[in-house]
Amino acid sequence: MVRVIHFFNLKPGADEAQMLLLVNQGLRDLARPYGCLERKTWKLLDASAQGEPAHAATYLNEALWPNQQAADAFAHATQNEEAKAFVAELQSGIETVLTVRYVDEAG
Repeated sequence: MVRVIHFFNLKPGADEAQMLLLVNQGLRDLARPYGCLERKTWKLLDASAQGEPAHAATYLNEALWPNQQAADAFAHATQNEEAKAFVAELQSGIETVLTVRYVDEAG
């Protein structure tokens, strides 16, 4: 299994409930046909580096994929007009800080 983690913030003025709905439900529905098994978002409490406060993103979204090929297929898929409009709406309200991919113990 491959896990893809996106650390992100909301852009100023973005509606938190709407953006989280798009990230969780909208992205899940868009990614499911490519093999995405699960998607969750958490709001982070804080961050530290060697015991000192550190700057971090506010949200973490994790997607579980059966393998790297499925995750890559989704990332490189040609989008139809509906998907392009969805992605544009999503990008209007969130700012991705960092993306991390790793193979979990089942993979």
